[in-house]
Amino acid sequence: MNVRDAPTAMILKNDELQNLIKIMGFYMGKEYTDVKDLRYGSIMIMTDQDHDGSHIKGLLINFIHHFWPSLLKLPGFLKEFITPIIKVTTGQSSRSFFTLADYERWVENRGARGLSGCKIKYYKGLGTSTAAEAKEYFREIDSHVIKFKPLVKPADDNAINLAFNKCQADQRKEWLSHYNRRVCIDHTQRSISYSNFIDHELIHFSVADNHRSIPSLVDGLKPGQRKILFSCFKRLPSGAKKLSHEIKVA
Repeated sequence: MNVRDAPTAMILKNDELQNLIKIMGFYMGKEYTDVKDLRYGSIMIMTDQDHDGSHIKGLLINFIHHFWPSLLKLPGFLKEFITPIIKVTTGQSSRSFFTLADYERWVENRGARGLSGCKIKYYKGLGTSTAAEAKEYFREIDSHVIKFKPLVKPADDNAINLAFNKCQADQRKEWLSHYNRRVCIDHTQRSISYSNFIDHELIHFSVADNHRSIPSLVDGLKPGQRKILFSCFKRLPSGAKKLSHEIKVA
């Protein structure tokens, strides 16, 4: 949940946040200069590599920034674990992509060859990875971990507020008006700033959330509703099963 404008009673009822407070040993209102009083020295965020995973990262950053901004100033306190969203396999070699934009650029650069001879795997979430792939991630953990740089610049504070403060709705509209879907986090970096995360990763969630939440002027439907209709129409021809019970989503 977005704690920035939430009532205290609602925050106290949120199991995920309360468990995190207990696990880490956070004290409300405490100014931290080190991690000696905490039960763990850092937090690693491990979410899906898709837009919703980015949103969860942002909500956790917002949670800590709102209550304990001093922790975000400590080097290495917050980090993220990244996994591929697409893997392309050609023969014995494979190539991982951590953003859809990087993958699309790679496909364009192949030109006439296109995806001929390539096996494409899209990772819906962490659960899509096989046991062997999970072991591979941890064997090469240094290339899968990105640290957040200490929060020392006003630009970082401003970016987090822009994304989560309800009073900055107009500023968010201006922010979204400059959206470029090709601009993404460079996952070869081993550290990123909070403003970089907000402007180059979280913004993709914000735009996607608008796309799936606002009905289209064309037909009045949201993408989720349109997918349901599409599935129904696919089953309309004679001899097809009637939609009388739930079906597995493709």
